[in-house]
Amino acid sequence: MIKVIIIDDEAKARESLKKTIISYCPELTILACGNNVEDAITLINQHVPDIVFLDIEMPNGNGFSLFEKFKNPAFTTIFTSAYEEYAIKAFRIAALDYLNKPIDFRQLQEAVGRFKNKRKIELKEQRLELLIENMTNRSSEFNKIALPDNQGYTMVKTSDILYCQADSSYTIIHLINGKKIITSKILKLIEELLPKETFYRIHKSYIVNLNLIKQYVKNDGNHVLLENDVKLDVSDRNKKEFLEKLLQK
Repeated sequence: MIKVIIIDDEAKARESLKKTIISYCPELTILACGNNVEDAITLINQHVPDIVFLDIEMPNGNGFSLFEKFKNPAFTTIFTSAYEEYAIKAFRIAALDYLNKPIDFRQLQEAVGRFKNKRKIELKEQRLELLIENMTNRSSEFNKIALPDNQGYTMVKTSDILYCQADSSYTIIHLINGKKIITSKILKLIEELLPKETFYRIHKSYIVNLNLIKQYVKNDGNHVLLENDVKLDVSDRNKKEFLEKLLQK
């Protein structure tokens, strides 16, 4: 699922783009729509979208002013406008694409295709950067994971991660200091980035740091007790392999 929001001050333009997305790009999920830059800021912080379809000419500041708030955005921008003279400026701020109104469904599909390719490349680059960083570190344990947020990326030491929790299309990273980080990466992608020797997926909703498990309880249902006394269920499907993994630590 690719999460998107639409920002346009014209109701007809918003509805037209929504219908085009629903008809021709079913892999996109429209989370919300807004009328102006202030709406955009609120909705981006609330929903952490993958793509923002952003109009340029709007009341109370044009679309470009959004990037005064988000210097290194974690979301991808696709500008939508009836004015071609803005195209060069749009690409100067690293927009993925610039779609002229009325938006042609083929151009929309091409833009979405570019986004998918871009995301694959970014994931490969991120994995490579982490691999290089960890290979140059003398410790055999992976050091950090990059988590996308509204301002860019937050680098977190894997040793500080207590457990990861799936929350719809988001993941909540629980740290040993009690803090939480909400990231737009789904749990499966987080699982791929974490070192398998240290982390294990005990349930469809949970990945735990094996080094921070205080107790494994087989009675009263299978669950683990973590260092902060949080209790998490272990699924029946995973319990045998998990116990074997736990006993190896």
